[in-house]
Parts: sequence; structure tokens; C-alpha cells
Amino acid sequence: MPDIPPASTAAAPEPNRAKSLLAALASYLEARGLLFQIEAREAGTGFSRVASAMFIGAVLMLIGWMAALPAVVSLTCHYAGFRWEFVTLAVAGFHVLLGLLFLIIAKARRSRLKPFEETLHQFSEDRAWLAQNPQQK
Repeated sequence: MPDIPPASTAAAPEPNRAKSLLAALASYLEARGLLFQIEAREAGTGFSRVASAMFIGAVLMLIGWMAALPAVVSLTCHYAGFRWEFVTLAVAGFHVLLGLLFLIIAKARRSRLKPFEETLHQFSEDRAWLAQNPQQK
């Protein structure tokens, strides 16, 4: 059989161009995926620390409240001569203020967390680059 020459030599580079474009896209997505994994681990660690601090603070406040309240009220009433109702209100107010302090600390820690900061930064850089280099048709 005779060899049939290709119809056009200009069509040959198209598959290579498409392959290189797909390879670049795959490489880009792989890099973004790895960055996302790293930042997800960091964000999980940060959020778990805040959640742990909030949970431990709440449990300790509850235990302290339940264990110390009767003794504090009883001792204060006995030695200071105050009525038990006023002593109970003072102790409850102290614990409410302590609980608010822990909530403020937890809120401050939560606001300092910047999950996926590097990924978002990279996406903003990509958008800026795309805006400066519009697609050519």
C-alpha cells in the first residue's frame, strides 16, 4: 500500500498543544489541592484548639459552680452574717463574669484564626494575573 501523506502539516501541533494545556491544568490543580490540604490541616488544628479551650472552660466553670457554691454560701453566711440569698447572688455574678471572660477570650482567638489564608491569597493573585493578561482568541 502506498503511504498517504498528511493532509496538512498545521494540524499536527494541535494535539500536542492540547496535551500541554491539560498537563499544565493538571499540575495547577494538583498544586492548589496540596495547598488546600496543608491549610485544611492547619485550620483544623486551630479550630480544635479554640473548641477545646471553650469546652474545658465551660466544664470547669460548671464543676466549680456545683462544688464550691454551697460551701461559699454557707461559710459566708456563717462568718459574715449575710443572708444566704445575697451571698448566692454575689457568687453567681462572679461566675457569670468569669464565664463572659472565657467567651471573650474564645471570640478573640477565633477572630485571629485565618483559615485557608494562603489559598485565598493565591486565588486573588491568580485573579489579578488573569485581569492583567486577558485570554487571546
